[in-house]
This record gives sequence, structure tokens and C-alpha cells, in this order.
Amino acid sequence: MNDLLLPVAIACAVALISGLLVVMARRPVHAVVALLAHSLSIAALYMVLAADLVALGQVLIYSGAIVVLFLFVVALLPAGGVEEPARGGQILGGLVAGGALIAALGAWIAIGPPLPVAPATPVGGVDEIGRALFYRMIVPFELTGPLLLVAIVGAVAIWRRQESARRESTL
Repeated sequence: MNDLLLPVAIACAVALISGLLVVMARRPVHAVVALLAHSLSIAALYMVLAADLVALGQVLIYSGAIVVLFLFVVALLPAGGVEEPARGGQILGGLVAGGALIAALGAWIAIGPPLPVAPATPVGGVDEIGRALFYRMIVPFELTGPLLLVAIVGAVAIWRRQESARRESTL
């Protein structure tokens, strides 16, 4: 048996459980804490697979910056941040979307990837990753900033709408 099986299995189990907790949490703060656990378990998987630079990026960028940003957005939500119970249409929509994803994954596994898979090339060091990130991947890299900004503006808009509805109901 491989020496890496147990650490990979543990990290995968933590990633799976924390990923489910992110989706199922009723309070946004609990979801953010589960997201942090998920991000750290992914970083642990990278470390086990000897991708130290990627693991460091995972910890710094996702576990550090993104989770802090999400906590900042959660702080803008109404006090308590308790989610309303899901309605029948929302549950049905979630089940349909989940079923479609599982069917697509099953089809992909059955027929193989739609595009030919390029042979694995050895990954260079920091220099090669920097070139890939700031030359070939610069557009997606730069588009993450406006995407996060839109998420913050959306959270503030939802908060203001709920706050105004709450004020109207108390009057």
C-alpha cells in the first residue's frame, strides 16, 4: 500500500465534508469557516502531492485573502445572517441542477473527455508559473477583481433590500 494513501484519504474526506458544510450551513459565518477548512484541506492535498508552491498559493490567496473578503461581506449582512427556509421551487431547482451536474459527470466519465487531453508536461518553478499567470492567464487573473467586487455590491444590495423591508414591517 502506498504511504500517501492515508493522508490523501483524510484530506479528501475533510474537503468533502467541509464542502458540504459550506453549502448546507444556515449561517453565513459558519459557511465561511467551513470554506476555510475546505481551502486548507485542498492545500494539504497539494502538499501531499509535492506541489509546495501551489499549496502556498492556496493558503495565501484562498485561505487568507478570499476568506477574509467573504468574512467582510458577511459582516455587511443583516444581524444574525440567518437564511430563510428554502421554498419548494428552490429545492426543486437545486435538485434539477444537481441531477444535471451528476448526469453530465456520468456522461463525461462514460465517453471520456470531449477534447483530447494534452500530455502532462513537467511544471517549472516560480519563473514558469509567473509567466503563465501574467502572460497567458492575465485576463482571467485580472477578471477575478471585478467579479469579487460584484459579489460585494450584490451582498450590500441584498442587505439594503432586507433592511428596508424590515423597517417597513416595523412601521
